[in-house]
Amino acid sequence: MTRHACPYCSSEDLGIIDVLGKFYSVGCRNCGMSGPQGSDRESAEKAWNSLCLKFCNHCISRPWGRALAKRVQQLSEAALCAPKE
Repeated sequence: MTRHACPYCSSEDLGIIDVLGKFYSVGCRNCGMSGPQGSDRESAEKAWNSLCLKFCNHCISRPWGRALAKRVQQLSEAALCAPKE
């Protein structure tokens, strides 16, 4: 299963955290963020991937990911150019 990059720091240096063999979670080795817990490794990875903000390298390569990134950039530029009150 492809693990999406960390939604907080964008690092792809991730690992599985085993909590006493009862719960599993994906954790970022760069910033320390850990994802939702799952009862097994696969469910923990699925839960982690659900945190993706569609800007990781895996998602941005998809057409809808590129379209989303372009729209966010347009909105950001519009916000910067808007007159201040």
